[in-house]
Amino acid sequence: MKVGDLVKFSEEHYPEYKGLFGLLTEDRADRTAWTQDRGPMWQVMVNGRIHPFYIASADITVVGFDHNKMIGGRL
Repeated sequence: MKVGDLVKFSEEHYPEYKGLFGLLTEDRADRTAWTQDRGPMWQVMVNGRIHPFYIASADITVVGFDHNKMIGGRL
């Protein structure tokens, strides 16, 4: 995963985002012990707004990206 990737959310953990996509905007560099097993934490933009807290990699799936425009596309 990298900044600019288009992602889908885990419906189990984020039912409010069912059917929506997010854009990875920042990788959280510092990681606490409890996040080590969940992968890097990400700041995600949904519907033009930044989600209020970082989301673990384990709770999102990359669905597409565009290297030139940093928007969604097909893999």
